Amino acid sequence: MKIKLLVSILFACLCYSPVLAGSETIQSDPGIKHQMPQQKQKVIIDTDMGWDDTLSILYLMKRPDIEIAGIAVTGCGETNLRWGKIIARTLMELGDKMDVPVSSGTETPLKYNHVFPQPFRSDMNDLMGLLGGLNPEKHMQFDSRPAWTLISDILNQTREPVTILCLGGFTNMAKMLRKHPETDLSMINGIYAMAGAIFVDGNVASLNNARPEWNQGPIYSSNYRAEWNIFVDPLAAKTVFDSSVPLTLIPLDACDYVMLSPKYINEISEKGPISSLVKKILQKKTGSHNEGIPVPIFDPLATMVMANGLQQYEYARMYLGVDLKQSRKKNTCGNIYYTENGTRKINVVQGVSNYLFSKDFARTINN
Repeated sequence: MKIKLLVSILFACLCYSPVLAGSETIQSDPGIKHQMPQQKQKVIIDTDMGWDDTLSILYLMKRPDIEIAGIAVTGCGETNLRWGKIIARTLMELGDKMDVPVSSGTETPLKYNHVFPQPFRSDMNDLMGLLGGLNPEKHMQFDSRPAWTLISDILNQTREPVTILCLGGFTNMAKMLRKHPETDLSMINGIYAMAGAIFVDGNVASLNNARPEWNQGPIYSSNYRAEWNIFVDPLAAKTVFDSSVPLTLIPLDACDYVMLSPKYINEISEKGPISSLVKKILQKKTGSHNEGIPVPIFDPLATMVMANGLQQYEYARMYLGVDLKQSRKKNTCGNIYYTENGTRKINVVQGVSNYLFSKDFARTINN
């Protein structure tokens, strides 16, 4: 029995490595790089500006070791493009970061036309009624470049490595890879993305079936495998998966450990504008604007992993593929799956601590 137990422990250590925040490089796995907070970590945020994206950006604005280099807004996701970029710009005003460029992408995916239910998007377009209370300026300044050009220009002009945080679909990144092959990809420290469901159920069908007004038909209602950020543009996801850029996924496999709960509200004690907005979003999303189904915290977890806020977690490295086949029955389009070969292995975060997440989130927001 003792021998079997020892073998099991050794096998677990070989398959999964605990990642310690603040370490430079995990010796057992050079695929995940972590910088010491000696200088600011430069980050491009690629986002669909849902409620969890907003929480993520507010978290990063509270981190003095993070420099937001630019925000690329996609219209393939939780908000319509016009309102998504208005929310992003308003957040930069709130945090006195008016020098951060905010650029918009497209509402047209590379393949298919998968969209969130419009009633759901309409609720997100004004941040569940909170946007007007933030007093956005009438004449907002947006970067005129398309989102994919903004990302490319930042990478070509930077002197320090840049981390890309993908909090929506991969459309902007895929277009950058396709339209700007001259981009200096060596300046990407890594892409961190809240995306996918590998060994757990997806969330397309669960959202579609949660309320009658969100029902969009069998393509959505029968898809129990895909996660939304992959499903909205599966070809874009495949394009990024097939690239050589270092990629770390924080899929539902990890997010399901950290569920959205009213308990987070009581942990926010600071009274500043950013902390107050965080508290109001949590109150709305766990109260009058809840989805009627259990919901993970999603993007803030991916953001915390990227920013080294989580002290330890489990991950694995694997080749992944993306299912592009569409069907009206038992649809699996957007499902990501393990495969035996590929361009490079992808880091997949799997086990996280809800306790450590909640402590760092509250500590950072209250800072």
